[in-house]
Amino acid sequence: MRGVLLDTHALYWLVSGTQPLSDEALVAIGESQEAGSLCVSAITAWELSLAIRKPKNAPEIGDVNAGKWFRQAVWETAAKLISINLNIAVEAANVVAATGHKDPGDCYLMATARVRRMPIISRDRAMQAIAATGYIDIVSC
Repeated sequence: MRGVLLDTHALYWLVSGTQPLSDEALVAIGESQEAGSLCVSAITAWELSLAIRKPKNAPEIGDVNAGKWFRQAVWETAAKLISINLNIAVEAANVVAATGHKDPGDCYLMATARVRRMPIISRDRAMQAIAATGYIDIVSC
């Protein structure tokens, strides 16, 4: 396996333990950690920074800011941080054109997965529908 990419909620749930992850996701995460190929996109820090500002159902990160929580989560999970480079940025625009999906965070995550040729660990229904077409690979969490 070339590793897996954690969706924002998957990273949060993995670290916080507030939602259980599927056995399939936990196996994929464990194998990727052992291989040094568990990945998190930089766009996840952006998504987390927005999510904690939500008036309802905001993730609880304690007394730290989103950047510090994110850095600690990446360290705790032994994940590799994937930056948004030119190939990923261009592919994110292609995701919109190919799928009609317009959520910027999701588009960058799907672009990262496509460029890096790895599945996304996610419970997102829109991404799962896109995965059903073969456009991306998902490990449901």
